[in-house]
Amino acid sequence: MNQEILSIDLATITGWARGRVGDDAPMFGTVSFAGKDQNQVFAKALQWMMEMVRESPPQVVIIESMLPPQAMLNKTSRQVRDRLAGLHGVIRGCARRWGVGEISECGVGDVRKHFTGFRNMQRASAKQSVMEQCKALGWNVTDDNQGDACAIWSYAVSLIDPKQALRVSPLFNKGLRVTGW
Repeated sequence: MNQEILSIDLATITGWARGRVGDDAPMFGTVSFAGKDQNQVFAKALQWMMEMVRESPPQVVIIESMLPPQAMLNKTSRQVRDRLAGLHGVIRGCARRWGVGEISECGVGDVRKHFTGFRNMQRASAKQSVMEQCKALGWNVTDDNQGDACAIWSYAVSLIDPKQALRVSPLFNKGLRVTGW
């Protein structure tokens, strides 16, 4: 049950969180894969992921799912969507190559419902709520990428050990403010 999880909020600027089921808090950070072209972006992502898993691969890597193409219709370019799909491939392939046993995805709505109590908040409000929840838990995230990665980590932990979901519920953790609960 003491599985280690690496959660990833994947984009050109990526948030990550890593910790074991039962830990009070994950380690977390932000990394930029920005580059002059798609190939450089993918190379930076591959290098980062190799460094994260080569010496000590986690048992689980969980990545926020890509939204369906129609969800971003007229809001993003094909190039951005292709970059995100390529990043997913790079991260998944590297994780498998270095022996990660479980590689999975999670929907943003499921993560937000678990972590904040709301599934369908507007993007800006949801990101703010996730950051506030992280800080209430004592996780001093410095940007919403880290916040989202920590929320994904918490979600994954609760899937493996459902008792852990109680940590983010104001009903069982009096230090948290009541949001959508």
